[in-house]
Amino acid sequence: MDGVSCLSTPRLLLPAWQYRYGADLARMSSDERVMRYVGQRPWPPAHAALRHSEALAHWVRHGFGWRAVLDRRTGRFLGLASLTWLHDTLPGIEDAALEIGWWTEPHAWGRGVATEAARALLDEAFHRVRTSLVVARCDPANAASERVMVKLGMTRRSSDGKTLVYALPAPDGLYDRTPSH
Repeated sequence: MDGVSCLSTPRLLLPAWQYRYGADLARMSSDERVMRYVGQRPWPPAHAALRHSEALAHWVRHGFGWRAVLDRRTGRFLGLASLTWLHDTLPGIEDAALEIGWWTEPHAWGRGVATEAARALLDEAFHRVRTSLVVARCDPANAASERVMVKLGMTRRSSDGKTLVYALPAPDGLYDRTPSH
């Protein structure tokens, strides 16, 4: 796989989202532990299938998007990391931005997998996609995701009691604009 279709870190492989990951998404999104901070309830299979299709389409349209997070040594599915266009209006975010996110399987929690995967996606966002701003959001009760945001160097932009919003501009003003989509 080339650098666009598969990113790698010392412990992880991050291939572009593919049809074969649909079953992994369906399994993860039906797990109450994983979904506790993502809409508060598991997704029905039809919704997981819709989101899977949307993730595949985002790749076709934009050349980036969701990525599977795989253990580099074993190939085991550990979760997903995403880099997508921010389509919502978020308090404290006035500029066009890309949104970064991550979900990890419970067996991978507490091992730094989300942070390692997100760092690779930040590099992709700033150097290949050439965005000027990356944002992330989470439920205020999701302390683990907030810790990842802080480890990534993101700073809090807003909180409305339901959502924390963090952002990270491109290093040293690397780019002066976000590409149009």
